[in-house]
Amino acid sequence: MPVTSSDAEFNLTDLADGTLTSPEWEVWLAEHPEIAAEVAVARQVRALLGELRTVPVALPADFEAVLMERVGRDATYLGLLDLWLSGFGRALLDLLDALFDAPPSPASAVAQ
Repeated sequence: MPVTSSDAEFNLTDLADGTLTSPEWEVWLAEHPEIAAEVAVARQVRALLGELRTVPVALPADFEAVLMERVGRDATYLGLLDLWLSGFGRALLDLLDALFDAPPSPASAVAQ
């Protein structure tokens, strides 16, 4: 999503993935709490995508964009993201792996 500041245009994803990072950007985000909230959600979505890449799950190419749009429409998705990132999602995947006799996910094997 392009955002226009007084002196530049940038994408929220640049802030979310750390491409734009500096004390000045942190001050700018503090001055724009609505955009800061969107960036925080985008960071959570990125974290979820990072976790999902560790398991053999095929995600649609537009998964991140669709998830961001749905979180923007319904805060319930944000709650589910928080739950997933708290470790519940990994436990659920490990349980399903155990039930279907699949090898443990790489993150679980490292934890053990």
